[in-house]
Amino acid sequence: MSWYAIKTRTGTQRPATPRVGEIEDRKGEFIIERNVPDADLEIFMPSFRKYIKHHRTKELIERRFAMITGYSFVYLPTRDFYHLSRVDGVTAILGVAGYPLRISDFEVESLPDAEAMADSALQRERDARKKRSRKQLQEEFPRSTVVRVAPEHRLVGGMLASVLDVTGRNTVKAVVEYLGGLVHVDLPLELIDKVA
Repeated sequence: MSWYAIKTRTGTQRPATPRVGEIEDRKGEFIIERNVPDADLEIFMPSFRKYIKHHRTKELIERRFAMITGYSFVYLPTRDFYHLSRVDGVTAILGVAGYPLRISDFEVESLPDAEAMADSALQRERDARKKRSRKQLQEEFPRSTVVRVAPEHRLVGGMLASVLDVTGRNTVKAVVEYLGGLVHVDLPLELIDKVA
């Protein structure tokens, strides 16, 4: 396969205006994600979703952002770089010494894993926002349940923890085996990745 990195024009990594009669699969796409397929080419633009607080209403709004700002990946089996350069929104094809640089399949295929990690972080944030009583949390996280700590935790990220108790502050008291000993930690709900 022949993937190439392209530099996108400023402003093309924002949501496109919906078209009348647009099919469901193409709703919510960015401008560059619309222009490249319109030229009969395949594009992959890694992205993630994030909650943004509205400045006036203080309402939380879920928005999509490009993971690699200003760049996308295009599958180009014909090596027709002139056709690609004529697409609206493409400013350059990345390369070395004037020759476009082919990106390996492995590198492009590893980006959906990063998207999945970002989606799981968003899901943890959604779950943490749910209003739950202490009793509900105790039912969800009973004593001695094993949970995985999210990678974002600065000390015990990615490790397994055993639940001791649930506090009233939407945190879970747990114990983690760390450097040959047991460490007690208070884990916020948004840092509990999944129940193992």
